[in-house]
Amino acid sequence: MEITEVKVILSISTSKHDVYFATSIPLFTEYAEGYCNRTFTEPLPGGIKIFVAKACEYNMQQSGLSSRSMGSVSYSYETDFPPSLLKLLKPYRKVGFK
Repeated sequence: MEITEVKVILSISTSKHDVYFATSIPLFTEYAEGYCNRTFTEPLPGGIKIFVAKACEYNMQQSGLSSRSMGSVSYSYETDFPPSLLKLLKPYRKVGFK
């Protein structure tokens, strides 16, 4: 998957995130392969491309900050992808036995 495809899916026209995308695209593709218990070849299926782009977008947010308190300073972080994002991978999942 190319950086330009991610930028089109996310409607991003600037190049300030290109280095991030170049690093993240292979990582999130590998995550999708692990989650789906299969290997994808180029060109990637459309749902996988959307997942990779949306995963890049989600990861660009403020580190998954899910809540914050001011008194005595308390932060909570979400480290997993939200169910709505993982739902994109469901059609491509294969049963895996370990």
